[in-house]
Amino acid sequence: MEALSRSAWAEVDLDALYHNARAVVRIVAPSELCAVVKANSYGHEATEVAKTAILAGASWLAVATIEEGISLRDGGIKVPILLLVEPQRQYVEAALRSGLTISVDHPALAWEIAEARERIWGDESTEISIHIHLDTGMARAGSSLEEAVEIAKIARFSKLTVGGLWSHLAVADDARGRSFTLEQLKRFEAARLALAAVGCYPALSHIANSAGAISYPSSRYDMVRVGIELYGYPPSAQVPMPGLRPVMSLKARVAHLRRIPIGEAVSYGLKRHVIVDSTIATVPIGYADGVPRALFDAQGEVLIRGRRYPLAGVITMDQLMVDLGEESDVALGDEVVLLGRQGREFIGADEWAEKLATIPYEVIARIGNRVPRVLVGNPQVLSENEVAR
Repeated sequence: MEALSRSAWAEVDLDALYHNARAVVRIVAPSELCAVVKANSYGHEATEVAKTAILAGASWLAVATIEEGISLRDGGIKVPILLLVEPQRQYVEAALRSGLTISVDHPALAWEIAEARERIWGDESTEISIHIHLDTGMARAGSSLEEAVEIAKIARFSKLTVGGLWSHLAVADDARGRSFTLEQLKRFEAARLALAAVGCYPALSHIANSAGAISYPSSRYDMVRVGIELYGYPPSAQVPMPGLRPVMSLKARVAHLRRIPIGEAVSYGLKRHVIVDSTIATVPIGYADGVPRALFDAQGEVLIRGRRYPLAGVITMDQLMVDLGEESDVALGDEVVLLGRQGREFIGADEWAEKLATIPYEVIARIGNRVPRVLVGNPQVLSENEVAR
């Protein structure tokens, strides 16, 4: 998508993504990598991110909705795609026809998938692979141990194959949660044994998220599901992974410059009065684009010409204002970096997250769809060079 009227965009560095994915692949080997590309790859551009992750060694992808999976299929993606969130019953056929692997939380859904398979393929020998989603303590979704066994029994008699058993770690990113994480792994292992007792041996067991994959090697099993690390950030400060490269940069251009005298203020509420005669730059990006309104009160900054400048007033829906101070050489059209590097300075999603008391996941995922994604880098060349070495 090209911006026709606004000079604001997000650069997605596919080389950085390839680098991050290769790092994860090397760490978790021989376990497989499932790249989590839900929510438009955390706001990055799902199809190209998925292709790059596959090039780097990912063998599976994970999405949250059927629409996300179909979009990837329409983009030419052939690898297995796991639907993490149980679909509504009326959309099961759409998921099956698109070749998505459905996570099953309840026996009733297993029956619905079996019936949908029958409606689509009749008496043909086509078998459908499902992954049983087990709740080991996060209590957000997933089956009980008893339900998991029942799902396995249903699959055995209805041309369904249990291709995977999975769960999700709740506190693997927090050292204080170690005992609970180990308890989750214990419950997961008990479920594997319970399924084996009824003759069910899933090809893939997976419970590790980004934090688990790094901090708990025993959680890697056959596959890990990694998201945030692919995009350049550790899941928390307690799970360091040196060498990650942030993939997204958020940029815009100076659209308006105006001098205001000492004591005046700008934007809604006139909240911050300048202490010297100052130049104010208006930048065409705002909270409708995913720049949090609270960033002003949190002392947010931007980069222009390699220097940090503070926000001058409350962020509005479509614009924000920057205080350039008494003397400035900033000109109309200059690049403004909200997230990313300019010269020696860098502002990361983790900096925003710390100021806003949230997490980098939310910062990057909320960058709006009306901000064009500009793809940079050529991971194919990186891959070829790696092979050549």
